[in-house]
Amino acid sequence: MSWINKYLSEADLARIEASISKVEETTSGEIVPVIVRRSSAVGHVPLTLTLLLTLLLVIVEFPFSDWLWVTPWVYLWPVIVVVFFGLSQVLAKSKWIQKVFVPEKDELDSVHRRAHLEFYLNRIHRTENGTGVLIFVSVMEKKAVVLADEGISKKLPKEHWDDILGMLGKHLHDGKWADGFVAAIEACGKDLQTHFPVNSGKANELKNHLIVKDI
Repeated sequence: MSWINKYLSEADLARIEASISKVEETTSGEIVPVIVRRSSAVGHVPLTLTLLLTLLLVIVEFPFSDWLWVTPWVYLWPVIVVVFFGLSQVLAKSKWIQKVFVPEKDELDSVHRRAHLEFYLNRIHRTENGTGVLIFVSVMEKKAVVLADEGISKKLPKEHWDDILGMLGKHLHDGKWADGFVAAIEACGKDLQTHFPVNSGKANELKNHLIVKDI
């Protein structure tokens, strides 16, 4: 998945892994960072773009409608629509185009749904004392989510996690992705260390590296 190298180098990935390992030496909790290329569905984009291009053409050709909508020119319209659809299929591969055609509310809903899905897919809900924390970033939408399992969320108010999310978001906005993940991991680690310090029988229940998913 070469796309991740635009945001994080191999050295950054190693740094994040080392940060998780170091933090988990002091707590019985588990921290799992996940980054995905996108969370939103974009299958509708080519059709929407085709309809938009066709509408624009209709508006542009309106002054010439007296002769464009009669034989033989009228038979060109199906061909034009097919050409527009093919062009839309190509344009719809652009991440910028995809983002433009996904409403902000849909993005927000999709990112939160995907974060909850990853929380369960990566077994963060299966830690012994409910002390798993997910740090989730969805690249296309430029949004992040921090989810804490029941054990640790009972100890801290929602506003506390919002503060960590805000810190992560600022680093991401500044292009300092590795710094953002490390800062969020260390902040979560302090909370876990305070409420769930390490014990002698502690086993590493979850993986310690950044999980990267293309879709």
